[in-house]
Amino acid sequence: MLTGRNDVVDRIVGLELGADDYITKPFHLREVLARLKCALRRRQPGASLNRSSEPQTEIYSFEGWRLDVGRRQLLADDGKEISLTTGEFDMLCVLVNHAGRVLQRELLMDLTRGRNLEAFDRTIDAQIARPRRKIERDPGNPALIKTVRGVGYVFSARAIRQDV
Repeated sequence: MLTGRNDVVDRIVGLELGADDYITKPFHLREVLARLKCALRRRQPGASLNRSSEPQTEIYSFEGWRLDVGRRQLLADDGKEISLTTGEFDMLCVLVNHAGRVLQRELLMDLTRGRNLEAFDRTIDAQIARPRRKIERDPGNPALIKTVRGVGYVFSARAIRQDV
């Protein structure tokens, strides 16, 4: 939000209504550009939490699977490509990139969809269920993508990263 209103109440209301940032006049163009770049990095699907500016050209291997981020491919141990939607691929990238770390549903929504999670929004649950059906041996009893009740999800397999 770019505005001439500089009162603290205005800033709080603007942020609470959904603004990602609040910049008041007068402003420096370089600051606005820096804030825009930060916002774009936060919105990049599959981006790591340390938000590296390097392009993603890594490949992850886990439990016989191969996830090629640059080519946006998931390959089974027999070399067969598994078809994933953009949302499924982005979700799997985020989970694998943060293997072993419990990710809250809100953070998953922000990293994969670039928006906040509403109170009763089940989008993340659906986005988790679909890749589970494709990579888990028993989707009803998942071993790779586990639910942490009341918190979020964790990718429990050891993911080996190879930079290409």
